[in-house]
Amino acid sequence: MIDTHCHLSSSRFKKDRADAIRRARAAGVSHFVEVGYDLVTSERSLRLADSEPDIWATVGVHPHEVAKAPVDSISQLRKLAAAPRVVAIGEVGLDFYRNLSPADMQREWLSRQLDLARELELPVVVHTRDAMEEMLETLQRASLPNQGVLHCYSGDARQALRAVELGFRLGFGGTLTYQNHDLEEAARVVPREAIVLETDSPYLVPEPKDTRRNEPALLMRVRRRLAEIRGESEEEVDAFTTKNTIGLFALTAD
Repeated sequence: MIDTHCHLSSSRFKKDRADAIRRARAAGVSHFVEVGYDLVTSERSLRLADSEPDIWATVGVHPHEVAKAPVDSISQLRKLAAAPRVVAIGEVGLDFYRNLSPADMQREWLSRQLDLARELELPVVVHTRDAMEEMLETLQRASLPNQGVLHCYSGDARQALRAVELGFRLGFGGTLTYQNHDLEEAARVVPREAIVLETDSPYLVPEPKDTRRNEPALLMRVRRRLAEIRGESEEEVDAFTTKNTIGLFALTAD
């Protein structure tokens, strides 16, 4: 299994980060993509990736954070993205649920970071909440060379198929275990070539919610639920999602 979206550099892993990584490896997680959401966490993600052979990093500014981002953030992200352990720009996106940054500012920063991804020929990790239709339109116009993944996919089946037509993968995580009919239908109908797994640790604990903190070791719960929904074995899900992720982020397989 590969966890395509985690935040192990979060302070919530400060006391047991090494143990959490060991637990994940013991549970069958072979690779981790550590995701930045502002300049500070992007730098932390890169440091963590530099310290572990099976962890890779992304760098970007989350829509919640754009209102606080320094004016030179794009140039700083460009420098960080030059590191060999950086595999994507993200997480970037639109979040009109909380609106922690003005909508127009979110759009501007999304556009600037998509431009950066195009310039560097890197995929993007996309955060979308209450903005799926606008996001799909934006991604269609962007015509990125390496597309990316719609992290924590939250749309319906129709939108999922449209995202696949645009060349994007869909990241399914803990929310897939929450008995959401639209999400389950999306996971059922999309081709296996478009699916990757994620935890978004330390957030979105998969059912049963028997802990207050998610971690990559719980990725097996997402794999199990995805297999149930699609009528496939867990071994099949493991194989195709691993292949998809290695291809998307150009990870080494060992």
